Amino acid sequence: MHIQTTVFGELEINEDKIITFPEGIPGFENLTRFVMIILDQTKPFLWLQSVDEDVSIPVISPFEFDADYAPSIDDGQFAHLELEKEEDLLVLVVAVIPPVVTHMTANLAAPILINTAANIGIQALVENGEFPVRFPIFEAISRQMRKEALHAGTDTADS
Repeated sequence: MHIQTTVFGELEINEDKIITFPEGIPGFENLTRFVMIILDQTKPFLWLQSVDEDVSIPVISPFEFDADYAPSIDDGQFAHLELEKEEDLLVLVVAVIPPVVTHMTANLAAPILINTAANIGIQALVENGEFPVRFPIFEAISRQMRKEALHAGTDTADS
């Protein structure tokens, strides 16, 4: 299957890789089929690209900037994922990357949960308002990238 996108040009999509969001994603409820786009040049950001419309959503693993991220999510939301094994759960958050990149944020209050085995996704709502909708991430990502750059090319087997 081929789709045309503004951001990525023409993409050939393997239909087995389509992630279905039965309820859509808030703000895009009419869009239920997405693929994950992973580009080296935009890491640590990934992209959820709609298969049905020219919409791409930047996402990032919350663990890139908060190793202890553990939101409280109602068990009923997990039922929609049909998750059989915990290791099949991918947790992402929507990123907002404005023209002034130092102001980028991530929505920690509504993580995107994907069952990677079944290719089913939801955007869950965190209970109790324990995480912000606009969490600043620029500094944390910059620190992480500097740390990784320091270790680039290091052979840890000899350490």
